[in-house]
Amino acid sequence: MESRDNNYYDVRAQDVKLEDITSSAHNAKILRMLRDDDLASTEEEEGALYIVDYTFDHGNTFFVKEGDDWGWLGYFIGRNKQIRNLHLFYLPEDGDQVDAFMEDIKHNKSIEYLDFQHKIEGDSIIDRLAPFIIHNTNLKELRLLGIHFGLDCVHSLAVALIQR
Repeated sequence: MESRDNNYYDVRAQDVKLEDITSSAHNAKILRMLRDDDLASTEEEEGALYIVDYTFDHGNTFFVKEGDDWGWLGYFIGRNKQIRNLHLFYLPEDGDQVDAFMEDIKHNKSIEYLDFQHKIEGDSIIDRLAPFIIHNTNLKELRLLGIHFGLDCVHSLAVALIQR
């Protein structure tokens, strides 16, 4: 994945063909809702988004497949003002894609509940997540289930929480 700065996304956000940056029409619909601040609410959760790599039929679910551009997904989440709950059950193995995703979600100020679980290694994500934890003053709950942490990772998380 080529390196892109925020200007790259800002200039193209309204004109990008969402079908060209994602793997399905369903995911393009989710990106459109994120871009347009029109995230549909479900009876179970208001402003929730699930990012998964398996079949999961629950509200606004982004089903990750090959062909999904993580930079754009992070950009649209980072700019969205309605998302309250982000359930992240998958991250790609490609560090560049994770970096692109995390670089932009740190700009989100509306997420109150962040849920990480499933196939995510703690050491690979906490340093990238720290700016989001520090700067999102609306974050009320961080849930980390089934994630393996090394001592350095736990230290980084504690430092980020202290800096809030």
